[in-house]
Amino acid sequence: MQKTLSLIALIAGCGLLTASALGSMSQAPPPNTFRWSLAVDVDHVDPALAYYAPSWALSYATGAKLFNYPDAPAPGGSRLVPEVAAGVPRVSRDGRTYTFHLKKTYRFSDGQPVTARNFTRALYRAAHPRMSSPGYEFISDVVGARAFNRRQTRSLTGVRVLDAHTLRIQLKKPRGDLLARLAMPFFAAVPMYLEVTPDGVRPPISSAGPYYILEWTQNRRVILQRNRFYRGPRPHRVRRIQVDVGLPIETIKLNIDRGATDAGDIPPAAHAELGRRHGVRRRSPGRYFVNPTNRLVYLAFNHDRGLFGGPTPRGNVALKRAINLAIDRRYLMLQFGAQGGTVSDQLLTPAMPGFRDWKLYPRRPELTRARRLAAGNLRNAKGAFYCDNRAPEPAVCQGVHGQLRNIGLDMDVRFFPAAYTWPPRRRGEQFDMMILVGLINTGLSDPSASFDGADGATIQPRDNVNLSFFSDPTFNRRIRLARRLHGDRRYAAFTALDRDLMSTAAPIAPIGYLNDRHYISARVGCYFHHPVYGWDFPSICVRR
Repeated sequence: MQKTLSLIALIAGCGLLTASALGSMSQAPPPNTFRWSLAVDVDHVDPALAYYAPSWALSYATGAKLFNYPDAPAPGGSRLVPEVAAGVPRVSRDGRTYTFHLKKTYRFSDGQPVTARNFTRALYRAAHPRMSSPGYEFISDVVGARAFNRRQTRSLTGVRVLDAHTLRIQLKKPRGDLLARLAMPFFAAVPMYLEVTPDGVRPPISSAGPYYILEWTQNRRVILQRNRFYRGPRPHRVRRIQVDVGLPIETIKLNIDRGATDAGDIPPAAHAELGRRHGVRRRSPGRYFVNPTNRLVYLAFNHDRGLFGGPTPRGNVALKRAINLAIDRRYLMLQFGAQGGTVSDQLLTPAMPGFRDWKLYPRRPELTRARRLAAGNLRNAKGAFYCDNRAPEPAVCQGVHGQLRNIGLDMDVRFFPAAYTWPPRRRGEQFDMMILVGLINTGLSDPSASFDGADGATIQPRDNVNLSFFSDPTFNRRIRLARRLHGDRRYAAFTALDRDLMSTAAPIAPIGYLNDRHYISARVGCYFHHPVYGWDFPSICVRR
């Protein structure tokens, strides 16, 4: 009996806590504060560990980097510009050594100046074996990084401070995407006292961007405060950004309706009604916004198997092109819900630098052309089709299965959980085709990331990103050369590769890219979608 009464008391106490939390959320946000609600907490606030989309949106508001993306919608927000770097780096003749000169005007939120050593500290923490940072893979080609990560040396020999405002980074081989990699939140300047700890440091965390993280109470809230020492060009319109965590998405939506919160996670089923009520816009003014992301939905063809592979490295091109003509992209993308995505027929997405709409394949099936290409190229007309078992992928897979039967191809659909641990990431798995969502984009906002899934140089025994196992010497060479280029020449090379690869080899069948769908309260202005980070919190303003 006593245990029962104790349990009742505990439940009642939890109910009072929940009611208290809900009551605090029923009030309008404090003046000069932007309030964002998440159903699930961020993963980390330590820049070396954060690797979750909401965490990166916050990191964009707090970090100052050598190069960064402007506070602007696409396409401008996708183009790298110097931030703490005083200009473009000096690159050695062999393309391996970058020398950066830094501005002297940046300060951390504790008043300390930003120097070259603060960037070496960020690189050191990301590469340190005890930190287990996901950022390590993006600097593993820095001279000495691998040896340091394996505890064979005590320093990053390829990173040198020449003076307080001059930094040199040396790579093992030329790679033109170094600036894009250094623009990732892992490599923002950090104070020298920031320790190496696998659990991440706790707030307050001093940073040199427009804001700093004042508080993180796990599963409850995150608070960002304006950096009073910030003198850079980026906006910082509200005094505080408050992230509330743990409310049901239905409650979050109602709170946005009535102005108790400004934005946040909402139910998927709400988007159709929001589009009808507020209209669909890309930027302010308005309440409901839809914009493209870099998360591509596509079919990967296994070139190691008989249905799509051989006898040449480009494989059974006629059948691959037939599938690109036969699938109903518009119907398949509707499975992601109202405004959930937009059809696409190429590797690069509109949010990626270098995108150009080539219109290579149709939105709706062109079965006459598809059947003509498939005739004589179906081989045994059967194959194993691997699919993720999480909605809405099963509906998409069933749709693809039915559409391919229209050209005489009968695929055996097999469902597997958790796309990132699928058996197909091992080479030699017995599948012929699979559906993937977003794996082409690695979090690196550079066009080269879209070609990892078609680059034979990336193929390895396990943990592959090229899940078509496509390797053509001509395209491998073109991708390798494009990766070495910089600026507009780099973007132009990948633009041409996108057209040529999809029209002459078709290693995948793109279906479409997913959209970000944002709903904001009536008090929010100055909104636009950031093409890299989704939310641009420093640019947001509130009406009171």
